[in-house]
Amino acid sequence: MSNDRIWILLGKECSGEISPAELAELDLLLKDNPEATASRELAASIWQTPIREATTVHNSKERIWETVSPQLRARRHAPVVRRLVAAAAAAAILTVAWVGWRLIRPTTPALQQLSSTAGGKSRVALPDGSIAWLNRNTQLHFEKNRFGKQHREVTLDGEAFFDIAKSEGIPFVIHAGKVNIRVLGTAFNVRAYAGDSAVSTTLVRGKIAVSFQEKTVVLQPEEKLTIPVIGAATIFQQKHLKKDSNGQLPEISWLNNKLIFDNETFGELAAKMNRWYGVTFYFESASLQQLRFSGIVDTETIDEALKMLQLSRPFNFRIRGKEVHISN
Repeated sequence: MSNDRIWILLGKECSGEISPAELAELDLLLKDNPEATASRELAASIWQTPIREATTVHNSKERIWETVSPQLRARRHAPVVRRLVAAAAAAAILTVAWVGWRLIRPTTPALQQLSSTAGGKSRVALPDGSIAWLNRNTQLHFEKNRFGKQHREVTLDGEAFFDIAKSEGIPFVIHAGKVNIRVLGTAFNVRAYAGDSAVSTTLVRGKIAVSFQEKTVVLQPEEKLTIPVIGAATIFQQKHLKKDSNGQLPEISWLNNKLIFDNETFGELAAKMNRWYGVTFYFESASLQQLRFSGIVDTETIDEALKMLQLSRPFNFRIRGKEVHISN
């Protein structure tokens, strides 16, 4: 094992790829193995020997005979010669293998991560000129060196609003869990938090194609598509949205620091408030999670928001740090 390690380190030393720690290891191995001391000079000579075309077979045989005949006469050195010949072969093989590996080894893609904080939002510019607004607890990943050149693909965990720059021949693709969204130039919202039972996307302008398993749906402006990703049955829920009094779609109200909910269960609303306020809800009973609410949360604190909900449905709450306990 130590001999193999010696030749590996010798190959790295000859190629200039050896680190200071490996060089110290090599010196120690050679010191402990006196018979291998000549290996360093042998490996260096093999590495520095230029590759030349062979002449005639006759001349080659003569050169080989001239080289080995003096060693054959000195029979007492034969074992050493055999070891050096074997070492030379090993050095050549290891050196070629090392250089080949350096040339063909795969490179790990450089991934870029953009993220928002637990209690805030972020506006980020992508290399192709597209803009993404990241909602709370959202991460966006893409391949840094190839994005915008060979492809425009991102992976989303969370919720984001995209305003996609046009790029001829290079569509923009968002991987949102098991759902893929393909666009050419448009503005839309995607909600795909890890752990959610569904992925939803809302189109503001342009056109997008949403694919899941073997189904594809093309959305028109002001349409929302919800795709359940948990469970055996997959039913796409596509509907046209109505704008509010300010002319905005409710699904992108978070861009203006508004949390809008319409006839949602307490369990669904709690999941949104978890991210909105950075808290965790605990329900005393399953029936409490089925209470339904409609409303808007703007600048209210978690305490104020829950008191507002109490005006329409009876329940009690207790806040302990980052925990919210709901009871009857």
